[in-house]
Amino acid sequence: MNAEISYNKRSPIGELLLLLIMIFLAYVNTFHASWHLDDISNIVHNQNVHVSSLTFEDWAKSLRAPFSDPTEKSFDLYRPVAMLTFALNWYFGGTNVFGYHLINITIHCATAIFLFFTCSELLKAPNLKGRFQGHEYMVAFLAAALWALHPIQTQAVTYIVQRMASLAALFYIAGIYAFIKGRTSHAIGPKISLYGLSLFVFLLAMGSKQNAVTLPIALLLIELVFHSDFEFFRNGKGLWIIAAICTAFMILMCLIVYLYSDSLSANILTGYERRPFSMYERFITQFRVLCLYLFQIIYPIPQQFSIIHAIQFSTSLTSPWTTLPSMLGIGLLVVLSLGYMNRFRLLSFAGLFFFLGHSVESSILPLELVFEHRNYLPTLFIYLPVAAGIQSMLNQYRQRNAVIYYFLSAFAALLVVGFGFSTYSRNMVWASEKTLWQDALNKAPSLARPHQALAMALENEGRFNEAIFLYQKALTLDAPEPQYSRFNSLGNIGNILKKLKNYKEAVAYLTAATKIESGPYANRVRYNLALCLLNTGQEKKALEELKILISKEPRNPRYLTAKGFVLLQQGMADAALNNFRMALNRIPNDPNTLVCIGMALNAQGAFQRADWYLNLAKDNAPRNHVIHFCLLQNAIAMHDDKRIDKYLSDLSDLYSMPQLIAFLKESVRGIHFIREMFVPIDDTVILPYMNQYWEGIADRL
Repeated sequence: MNAEISYNKRSPIGELLLLLIMIFLAYVNTFHASWHLDDISNIVHNQNVHVSSLTFEDWAKSLRAPFSDPTEKSFDLYRPVAMLTFALNWYFGGTNVFGYHLINITIHCATAIFLFFTCSELLKAPNLKGRFQGHEYMVAFLAAALWALHPIQTQAVTYIVQRMASLAALFYIAGIYAFIKGRTSHAIGPKISLYGLSLFVFLLAMGSKQNAVTLPIALLLIELVFHSDFEFFRNGKGLWIIAAICTAFMILMCLIVYLYSDSLSANILTGYERRPFSMYERFITQFRVLCLYLFQIIYPIPQQFSIIHAIQFSTSLTSPWTTLPSMLGIGLLVVLSLGYMNRFRLLSFAGLFFFLGHSVESSILPLELVFEHRNYLPTLFIYLPVAAGIQSMLNQYRQRNAVIYYFLSAFAALLVVGFGFSTYSRNMVWASEKTLWQDALNKAPSLARPHQALAMALENEGRFNEAIFLYQKALTLDAPEPQYSRFNSLGNIGNILKKLKNYKEAVAYLTAATKIESGPYANRVRYNLALCLLNTGQEKKALEELKILISKEPRNPRYLTAKGFVLLQQGMADAALNNFRMALNRIPNDPNTLVCIGMALNAQGAFQRADWYLNLAKDNAPRNHVIHFCLLQNAIAMHDDKRIDKYLSDLSDLYSMPQLIAFLKESVRGIHFIREMFVPIDDTVILPYMNQYWEGIADRL
């Protein structure tokens, strides 16, 4: 007995160090994994988290940082704690993914440590009657290691933006630990402080991701399973704890509804408009999804995991036939967990906590059907009964049968190592968009989405023909949102053809896409269509498309500048200038708009003012050849030999004559410029001066 007490008091530093080393080894190949999916909109293109100074305004902006128009002010908080951490990463490292992965892995390690200490505290609970006395750390270590090294967690750790899920889980488990320590503290001061800390980290968890709202119910579950003798329902013992938790939970829920009533109603009531399934269909499908998650947890080989799963949504209790059995199976597990709570406390707690953790995202909310990162929080205690069972058998066979004892020890070690190896293997898939979606395509070849995503990755590598083939293949495959999928493929094929300067064929694809979809992506496709129409000489049709875009987004600077260019081409310099100036008000010092203003002034004969705007554009984009061409053309129109010589000299300092000739050959009714805009340059005006200047240089040499 004394030895056991001594064991309880020893430091767990050895277990913790081993746990951290194993996590590091499992995730060591992720530090340079690329950006993926929502990383782009939430971080890379989200101006609200692009903090470059230490001003309060910059940091406050990151707290309300949804991936919306950065020029529009937002006063809604959007997972402010998580977004603030992204802003910190951006401030210190910009787009370098190393820092983001370092923080994500650190969060994962911290969560595992809190899980270790929480499990060790739960194993000392009165209702377990000292069953694991002297072995709490070993059980807690095995439970935390199996959770932390399970490959199902890779999506929450390696997928950068899912820091929202992992950070929420960190604060969630920290809140549980603080509550347990407060629950077992005898001094009133520490008890109040620990309960206050639990409430504080609960708010931090909610500020990371809203699925943390279940924490008060989790605390109540812990009270029931580990501390209640079930007599308190009759004699009132412990009722004040339940009442306090439920009251705090109701107050919080009312506060959330009050603060986010508009967005909640919009998300729930109208969120299904873009989904191919109804609220009822999503709800009954989630029972099959939960069965999928449980299978992945029990059989965690890399082949079971993917960024996308080919799961058909349920349309009724019998379609597909697995719907009703899944509902009955999940219901039975919940009933058994409740019914045997007093007998199999750890097993019941793990099961009920798992379903509680999924109660938000596997409900009526109009979310995607399946994402593996949603298991990060619900699986926190899933391996606690497994670890406890292994330890119990080890204790049983330690003296009785050495062969079985060593076999069980080897099994536990191999289980941990196997999980770690599976996680390391799964993390290799996250190396790039191409590897991620090639893996998804191999596992779900009948779905359109992995074909489209892999096509986009190939497009970014310049492998346009392969990308077009995949987009065309996607047009023939199943998709959860058929119309949007078709729009996506048509629009992206059109965009690639535009890059290849096959404008005529691009117009056909982009036109077909605009007839399908509406919204911001349709606006992007329509904008590309307008540019392609310009390149095929269809200025009138291009102007019609731009007017449609401006009617939807009247202050969009790209649309205003494009419209101004068309008007300038049509000889309406005054109207063009109005559009350019409105665009410049939205993005001051934008070189694209500045050079357009300069050329509009040139068309009006205001050469001095044109020169001023063009030089300002050059200051913002000093190496852009188009700006130098414009400066030269304007100087020629001014008959200013001094300026002509200066701008020719600037060009010769930056580029060779063959390079400049190649630039001019890119011209199709203008020159391709910043953000796919065009500037009218007459090469018949500037080319003779360029030839003469270079001939003079050759003669001097």
